[in-house]
Amino acid sequence: MDEQVQVIRVAWCSPMDLPQSQDWPLQFEWIRVDALALSAKGFDILVLDIKSFHNLEQVKYLYSTIGLPTVILVDTIEQESAALYWLQAGDEICQRQAIDGQIGLRLQRSFWHSQHKYSFHLDKLTGIANFQKFKDYALKLLTAKEDEDPVCLIYIDIDRFKFINDSHGHSAGDRILQELGKILQQYSLGAGIVARTGGDKFAICMRGNIEQGKAFAEFLKTQVQNYKFPLENKSFLQLTASLGVVPMKGHSSMEQLWQEINQCIYAAKQRGRNQVVTIEDFDAIADAAGQDKLITDFEHRIRVTAERMINEMVLKASRLAQKYRAEAEHDGLTEVFNRRYLDRLLPRELEKAHKYKQSLVVILLDLDHFGEVNRTYGFPTGDQALKTAAQILKSNVRSVDWVTRYGGEEFCIVMADTDLNTGCQIAERIRLALSKQIVTAYNGQQFYMTASFGVVELIQEDVPVALLQRASDKVREAKKNGRNQIRF
Repeated sequence: MDEQVQVIRVAWCSPMDLPQSQDWPLQFEWIRVDALALSAKGFDILVLDIKSFHNLEQVKYLYSTIGLPTVILVDTIEQESAALYWLQAGDEICQRQAIDGQIGLRLQRSFWHSQHKYSFHLDKLTGIANFQKFKDYALKLLTAKEDEDPVCLIYIDIDRFKFINDSHGHSAGDRILQELGKILQQYSLGAGIVARTGGDKFAICMRGNIEQGKAFAEFLKTQVQNYKFPLENKSFLQLTASLGVVPMKGHSSMEQLWQEINQCIYAAKQRGRNQVVTIEDFDAIADAAGQDKLITDFEHRIRVTAERMINEMVLKASRLAQKYRAEAEHDGLTEVFNRRYLDRLLPRELEKAHKYKQSLVVILLDLDHFGEVNRTYGFPTGDQALKTAAQILKSNVRSVDWVTRYGGEEFCIVMADTDLNTGCQIAERIRLALSKQIVTAYNGQQFYMTASFGVVELIQEDVPVALLQRASDKVREAKKNGRNQIRF
């Protein structure tokens, strides 16, 4: 009798055509998958093509999330070097131009190494059991004798985890997953298995009936809710999770078990998240609505999905609004604030200074002979000179001061809680920095810039126009007296 050939299911995440079958020691079944919909379920090994992603950081995130033996497809030596920095031992990289001759070998090595080292048992990110080990464990329970002790499946799904990744970055999300894995292991010492089944989802199999399982799930929910997850900047984040509880016995297959646990999770999220829902609770919800359970589950999924889409749209709209506002308030060339921002914020600064009896200084400056720069070297060089001047201004004032492009080659600096003497010292510092800065024109010639400064301090009678007019008068006075100087 012929020895049965082992078939390895390969998740092919690449826009390239699937490889043709070749005479390899292992028989591969190639399945094209979308990176956005990829999970570890049903696959033995993973191929990630950088062309399916915007950058290698996205490849790295999916690689650490899925937790399967992996081959990374790259185009350049630079990509290969960057990937090798975080690729774990046993996983492989394959150059695209060598794919026909090497992909089979790379897959075999990664697969064999994973069997010997990881045995498909450990999640690479958290170090706890992965989906494959959980599935093997669950199948044994489902096929065990009926007279064995009852066992419950507790499923944990972090609430709004995508928002956490979007707001704090994937590295912060990874640390949260690692920390949560430790928490679940710490409190589930008597459980048969604690596993990360993919993404932000965890599973625990514990001995006990459904009432005991719900009580333990409520305990876990409280521990997660009260835990302070550390972030990079020494701050912390608190989050919640939705939990489902289903008895392991009485299910004919993993698919049926998975269907019921997902019904519980979606019901928990539909109830407002940070909830524990058992399969008995879900049945009661369906009965109270007078609906078939499949219809109730479908409604929950639609509502939760719709809420996610709305939140995502609101987040994107908020970011877009912030982007447009930043563009509306900043000068497109120099990236400092523009005249519109000055006209809107200066009255508020004056009102605050008058109200709290604080000093306020305005520095107005005009780059000297700037028309000659444009005529001699061209407008692109003039633009470069303006950007250089703006950077010098920003680097020589406090973070609470604001620099604006008043118009053309004129800039205005507003400094709250600053007296005239300090304002003159800052203006002199800027004047010296400008006069020492060498600007290189596009034709290779070099030149220096100077500026004429007017420095004025707020007086009781000042309104924005009067304050700016006094500063402008001082600039004209500096121009008449030979330029490259300060008048106050």
